[in-house]
Amino acid sequence: MSRKNGSNTWRIGELAEMFDVNVQLLRHYDKEGLLVPEIRNSSNKWRSYNYDQIYPLGMIRLLRTLDCSLDEIGEFLPERHPDTTREYLTKRMDIMRSKYEKLLKTESVLLDRLDMVDREMKYAVCDQPFVSSEEDICYIEIGGIEEIFVDEMFYLYPTLVFYRGEEKSFAVRIPVDEKASFEKYSDRMHTVELGDFLMDYHRGPYEKIHETFDRMRAAAEGLLDEGCILGDTEICMDLVDRFIESDKNNFVTKVMIKINREEYTESR
Repeated sequence: MSRKNGSNTWRIGELAEMFDVNVQLLRHYDKEGLLVPEIRNSSNKWRSYNYDQIYPLGMIRLLRTLDCSLDEIGEFLPERHPDTTREYLTKRMDIMRSKYEKLLKTESVLLDRLDMVDREMKYAVCDQPFVSSEEDICYIEIGGIEEIFVDEMFYLYPTLVFYRGEEKSFAVRIPVDEKASFEKYSDRMHTVELGDFLMDYHRGPYEKIHETFDRMRAAAEGLLDEGCILGDTEICMDLVDRFIESDKNNFVTKVMIKINREEYTESR
């Protein structure tokens, strides 16, 4: 790999150009002791890299693509030999494969969520309560407002909010046919069983959602069959929310209230 002028040394700018990297990156590697220029010009103090340092830089770039930290690279490079290299690279590729599979799963979940929003919004009409049947609603509790933001599921799956008077709690809705893959959350997993619900769509800030609850309950008398009553919990599923829309006046929330049938006991 000698050049036309016969030199087997490279100044930092020349090496950066050869590897298509920033000079500051090489200075950082120098500072960290990862790749220190070995040749110093006694007259001008300029430092250069010799021929043997080209391949270690290539190895560093490879390891960075495998998401290795500089500390890990610094420990690995000086002591490597065929066995340790195979073992180390195999381990790193296993880690990368796991991250890749997680990324694919995240992509699938997010696309499913966006598709669900598209389907719901296609027929969503606000402030017009109606009765509809709903399949099982499987969900995992994620706590109160102080806890939800540290739970990764909050950002991936449709958010459910359960209103019970002035109290509310948060959950994420998960596909019923994927319950088995959420086994580690079994203590927080619950199901609202299939049945009839009074439904509506709320448009606007969450702070005004109780107005929609009141309208729905006021409209129930003309919509429910005889002997049916509404449950005491409003179940809200965010459709157009703060992750999709910046203007809270355009938020859209699906509101569901379970319809129960009164049971009468005959006196004897």
